[in-house]
Amino acid sequence: MARIDHLVWAAPNLERAIVDLAERTGAVVQPGGAHPGNGTRNAILGLGERTYLEVLAPDPSQAPLAAPAGLSALKAPRLHTFAVAAERLDRIASQLEKSGLPHPGVIPMSRRLPSGRLVRWRLLIPAGHPYGQVVPFFIDWGDSPHPADEADEACRLESLTVTHPEAWSLRALLERLDVEVEVETGPPALSARLSTPRGEVAIGSA
Repeated sequence: MARIDHLVWAAPNLERAIVDLAERTGAVVQPGGAHPGNGTRNAILGLGERTYLEVLAPDPSQAPLAAPAGLSALKAPRLHTFAVAAERLDRIASQLEKSGLPHPGVIPMSRRLPSGRLVRWRLLIPAGHPYGQVVPFFIDWGDSPHPADEADEACRLESLTVTHPEAWSLRALLERLDVEVEVETGPPALSARLSTPRGEVAIGSA
């Protein structure tokens, strides 16, 4: 089954989100870098081998309208979506098309680390479905270093649960894409359990 690469913890303010997450977990949240042209910047909390929590927030050094509208309108941090590791994005694209799900194609992206090193990756984002952000996107890091490689190793991702009113059809779709997460019936939401130096910490989209 596909491995969860990272969770996206969206926040209106990066500095405040870093402090809050560090206090709740007792772990080090490392600054990541900016996403030029996308209006965002991030920080990283390691969640195990090649798995992490990305704190994603608007970047005040970029144009005010560059950040996604939903991100700019947030009042508090929330679990926004998640990414699944993939090496064959072309194969996943084909599976999406067979399932009747369009996509914008593979999207190349990059950001510069605080050290100055350039990191590159590719994304595949499913579209045209009724499930919103509870359907993951897919990421291939290629030969770039993985963000979790140098992150604090004190935390682990214990579970990720997806809820949706049409859990039965969402579960079938995720199985076709080899994504193994718990799927339950309920309002659209994501919830995760983390083991941390300060005990179990729950985060979610509510």
